[in-house]
Amino acid sequence: MNVWKISLSVAVTACILVSGAGLLHAEPLAVVQEHNLCGVIDGTGNFRVPLGYERIVPWKNGGLIVKKGEFCGVLGQDGKEIVPIHYINILIPDHGKTYLVENDEAHWGAYSSEGKEILPVCYDEITAVAQGNDYFGVRKGIDWQFVRADGSPVSTEVFAYIGEFSEGMTVIKQQNKWGYANTRGEIVLSPQYEGAKNFSGDLAAVKSQGKWGFIDQQGIMKIQPQYSEVYAGFAEGLAAVQSPKGKGYIDKHGNLLLPRESRYLGQFKEGVAEIHEVKKKLDVWRTLAYGASVALGSIGLPPKNALKSNEKRGYIDRQGREVVPTTYDEVVPFSDGMALVRKDKKWGAVSRDGKMSIRPQYLAMRPFGEGVAAVRTDSSWQLIDKNGKLLRKLTADVTDAGVMSKGLLPVCLGGKWGYMNQEGEMVIAPNFAQAGSFVET
Repeated sequence: MNVWKISLSVAVTACILVSGAGLLHAEPLAVVQEHNLCGVIDGTGNFRVPLGYERIVPWKNGGLIVKKGEFCGVLGQDGKEIVPIHYINILIPDHGKTYLVENDEAHWGAYSSEGKEILPVCYDEITAVAQGNDYFGVRKGIDWQFVRADGSPVSTEVFAYIGEFSEGMTVIKQQNKWGYANTRGEIVLSPQYEGAKNFSGDLAAVKSQGKWGFIDQQGIMKIQPQYSEVYAGFAEGLAAVQSPKGKGYIDKHGNLLLPRESRYLGQFKEGVAEIHEVKKKLDVWRTLAYGASVALGSIGLPPKNALKSNEKRGYIDRQGREVVPTTYDEVVPFSDGMALVRKDKKWGAVSRDGKMSIRPQYLAMRPFGEGVAAVRTDSSWQLIDKNGKLLRKLTADVTDAGVMSKGLLPVCLGGKWGYMNQEGEMVIAPNFAQAGSFVET
């Protein structure tokens, strides 16, 4: 179970960009901002949620995570409150059926996606959340327990730690040993390991006698302990490890298929994995800029795959071939099957098969959406397809553009944002200080 945190430190622009990433279901909506306040509009430009919030993030369960003043909560698409705007943080398991909330006294509770309070806000921590909202891993003081939705303990068992559910299992710790429990809070693999990681691709990494190996859900050791580190669990049949033969990706038989001495090795997704290589020269200015931004509070902690100041991002395929080499000055992760790349201050794009679809030539470029990307040349903003073919030149008064979604492109004219269709016609007038892409809610 991945858990997504909605933090009060998220910048307004980040809020608007995140809104384009949710996979929601029903009617396209977009987050807009004016006078430093966010609202939500539909495809005709009418407000569904009026301006009045510092942050709004649509989520994949259809809820709208909002921040007002010092607190956050959840609204429905009609603007009605689902979770009261009383909390300083909200965590969302990836199944999207639960909101974990933290109050200003550092106590946690849980609501269903319909807004029903499941667990009272009285716990020091909540991690494991079963998809049916019927079992939870909670902590009070130093002790962890599994509880039911009514707060009653599943058993008298007490743990030093309970992790998050992944593939129906969660790691547990008891008497300095690690094991696994199922989504009903029942111990299925007794604590016996020196370390344990989440199940991924039907296998989990466990540590025994100082080395990591892999077990299945019956506890059978499928790959004997031999690795000094596991960097990424199995996905698409491959896992990233530090093996006796070197660093790289192994298959489910423990064979080192893709040796790779990169600093960061990510999980495979849709046939490619993200890698980071250390540059020979330290980018001092980027390091100073990053430090300044942290000091000013403009960003939070970077994700584990965030680039360090002396690194470059690339992607490899299942044969170990660099489909996106780490030689580019900058690489924006894949969106709509394309990764944006920058070389010598010019932008282009590369497809997942490694074909150089569009050579770096543009002064600015936005991620692809619905097969279309907005690019800026010396003279104008334009729309191109994945082969770099010019689809349309935008009018000269367009000074910026966003990502195409639901047939609408955010565009900036005269310092205000509105929406244009693929024919270049203004559909929603430019009335906003910022505008995000439409997502289905």
